Amino acid sequence: MTRAVVRVASRRPIAYAVLAAFVVALAVVVGWLTTPGTQGLDGEWETTAVRGDVLGGRALVGSDKTVAIDLVSGTRITLGSVSDGTPAIGASRLVVLHGSTLDGAGLDGRSRWTWQGPPAHQIALVAAAPSVTVVQACGGTPVACRLFGVDNNGKESWQTPQPTATGTSRPTVGTDGNLPTVGVLTAADGTLLLVDPTTSRVVLRPAATASVGRDGALTLSTASGGQCVRTTFQTLDRTTSASIPGPCPAAGAGTTPTTVAQATTRTTSTRSGVWWWPFGDGRPTLEVSGRHTGKVVSRDPLRTLRIDDTGLTVLDGGTVRRYSWVSGD
Repeated sequence: MTRAVVRVASRRPIAYAVLAAFVVALAVVVGWLTTPGTQGLDGEWETTAVRGDVLGGRALVGSDKTVAIDLVSGTRITLGSVSDGTPAIGASRLVVLHGSTLDGAGLDGRSRWTWQGPPAHQIALVAAAPSVTVVQACGGTPVACRLFGVDNNGKESWQTPQPTATGTSRPTVGTDGNLPTVGVLTAADGTLLLVDPTTSRVVLRPAATASVGRDGALTLSTASGGQCVRTTFQTLDRTTSASIPGPCPAAGAGTTPTTVAQATTRTTSTRSGVWWWPFGDGRPTLEVSGRHTGKVVSRDPLRTLRIDDTGLTVLDGGTVRRYSWVSGD
């Protein structure tokens, strides 16, 4: 009788150990299943971030202007000796203007060039097309301006006097360093002169409010019959028009209007937690809503860098990550 009792008692520690192991395993499984995670998105690429600003909604450019990350492809480019100047983005190209020198590099990393403008002239960026960057050079006595087309090898492809009606007016570009696909110069009476970067062709347009949107699309807004008529130029010959009830939004030259992708897909910063862990305030989260849905969850701070119809690029702590929308969203 004594032996039987001993045998039963000896089994209890084993049973307790098995039960404890089961409870721990169950807690791990429950924790894994309920911990917030990224949903509705597939990871495409990631790369170490640089400290700087997003230009034209297309590239994260380092504060020293020497490094840039393409927010669509993840390609990292370096401009080498360039360490100062005014950077801009146009036609998938980073350009940096310092003095009368213009440095450029394709965001795909395949091209790198330098163009030297005329001496004793003030240089300004005007527009960008796939094969040409347009610059304005003003100087001389009396002061006059010329427009130059610079190709992707840093060679001059064309030049033409700036129409005298515009005097020495500065071109309209995006406030976020976004170069338009069509150049815009304003005459004294408000008339607009549109410049085709590829051919140097100039077209007159009635007075309107000019703004530069995603990927350089130029939009001209005019009031008509109680509506705002917005004409968007992908190129000088490719346009789309839309009418919006009410007055045109107040906008200064160079402002960036909301794009279709931004208007229909947006992110909201929040935090995600779980019911079984009452401590802390959860993990940083970007909730995606609109045309596409999903969320990005991380242990590090999150910031949206770019939204478009193919995906979402975020700054996740010290890493830039690109996600694509899950098929069917």
